[in-house]
Amino acid sequence: MAHNAHTSDFRFEVPAGWVDRTMIAWSAPPKPGERVAPNVLVAYDALQHGEDLAGYVNRQLKQLMEKARKFQLDLRQDTALAGRPAIEVLFQWDSTTGVLKQRQIYTLLSDGRAATFVHTAAAANFEKAEPHFAEMMKSFTWNPAD
Repeated sequence: MAHNAHTSDFRFEVPAGWVDRTMIAWSAPPKPGERVAPNVLVAYDALQHGEDLAGYVNRQLKQLMEKARKFQLDLRQDTALAGRPAIEVLFQWDSTTGVLKQRQIYTLLSDGRAATFVHTAAAANFEKAEPHFAEMMKSFTWNPAD
């Protein structure tokens, strides 16, 4: 059975069995000379059969370690996101635009999908962007239906 997909701008029918892997991004206004403006991305994904949140995070980290140049994991810890169990990772790597630093917060939605909240900035500017990232997460709440 098909289901409705909708955003604040449009809606359409999606075939049964298709997984919502929506990505939503917000970016700070770029400053002169800034190659990467601080940004937040939220991505949805499906877990593999029999996989839990920790296994999903392990799989994501393994892929990052294999693909990202000079990958350096700074933190991995259990945490909570608005009362739900979550896992936070903090790392940096050398991208084509310079060294980037990223915080990812993984949690599960009530339908079993993973949601990843990604905070990214140039490593040299990450500390300046942190208060903005923290305010966004402080204001975070789950919708009543979820």
